Amino acid sequence: MPQQTTFYVLLETSRHFTRSLLRGVIRWSNLYGPVTIIASPGHVEQSFLLTAVKQKQKVGIIARLSTPGVVEARRKFGTPVITIEPSLAKDVVIKNKLEISEFLTNSPQIARMGAEHLMSCGFRRFAYCGLPQRIWSDIRQKEFHRIITRHGYECHVYPFPVSRRLMSREEEHPYLAAWLASLPKPIAVMTCNDDRGAQIIETCNFEGHQVPEQVAVLGVDDDDLICELTHPALSSIRFDLENAGFHAGELLHALVSRRVSGYHCIPLEPMNIVTRLSSDVTKHEDVIVRSAIRFIRSNYQSPIGVSEVARELDISRRTLERRFTAILGQSVLERILAFRREQAKELLRGTDDTIEQIAESAGFTNLKQMLRSFEKYENMTPTQFRRKRTAIQ
Repeated sequence: MPQQTTFYVLLETSRHFTRSLLRGVIRWSNLYGPVTIIASPGHVEQSFLLTAVKQKQKVGIIARLSTPGVVEARRKFGTPVITIEPSLAKDVVIKNKLEISEFLTNSPQIARMGAEHLMSCGFRRFAYCGLPQRIWSDIRQKEFHRIITRHGYECHVYPFPVSRRLMSREEEHPYLAAWLASLPKPIAVMTCNDDRGAQIIETCNFEGHQVPEQVAVLGVDDDDLICELTHPALSSIRFDLENAGFHAGELLHALVSRRVSGYHCIPLEPMNIVTRLSSDVTKHEDVIVRSAIRFIRSNYQSPIGVSEVARELDISRRTLERRFTAILGQSVLERILAFRREQAKELLRGTDDTIEQIAESAGFTNLKQMLRSFEKYENMTPTQFRRKRTAIQ
């Protein structure tokens, strides 16, 4: 009787990020198993029992390197392991030495996406708030700072307390409060993840800084529970986590079956930004711009242009363009094309429609307009965008 393959998915099921990865592994198992999946509800307090390997089961692990027993299982028995990218330099050394595969977020692209979103909101001052001793946070900080300053804007970075250790919210509150008070307003703050974004909003509310009018905030991971619990709700960058978990199941099975070996990377590319009130200044600002955005959002798939928007609002094109540029730093047509481009990207990711069909469905005037828009703002053609996503999947 063949040995049963067992996956130990030792991830905190209390968080959206890791729970979504687990869902993807389960989906793979349902389609291509049978595989026994062992996962315990809870937070980070997980562990791996070495007896599972000693009994010579066909075992694979998906876990953080800090989970007790995981590194030992890999070192002593060569157990296949897939981890979430390490935060600490010492764990990177272990990962490389033991050829442990990983989920790896594209932190530079995350930072670029965040910078472009916040600049499009019309802000001219920016800041980044990360976490100490987190490699991925440092990478996002450096790229965000580079993009912002390259466009000629200010970019402030939160200076960690001297100890550089993780503090409780109560301990760190005075430091964050002092930093936020020192920043020029209005300002847009990108944070390394949703927890940090929620903490910034919480501190702003306590200290009397209006969000988003004075301080706009953007997080990363799109943990819907955290994002919706903040007041106002937190905008965030979303990943296709379940799909990454699906491919982790596929890779782990191949590693356990010895069809492949060594290090493998499962890239976690940012998909899009879920805009909520924490960065959507148009929900609070100029009534003309707010009405224009609402009309564009509802009608961008129709053949509308600047004239149609101005006619709907009963104002001149010149007034509309002037107000739009002053508030958002972009033209009305640029915003229309941005909505169409985001719709096209969703169709490129999720359908097999032709490029011509997608251009029509997204509302572009013609295929040439869609091609120009992608080349200008995505630095690639729609076909290249689709191929890139297919390669990731």
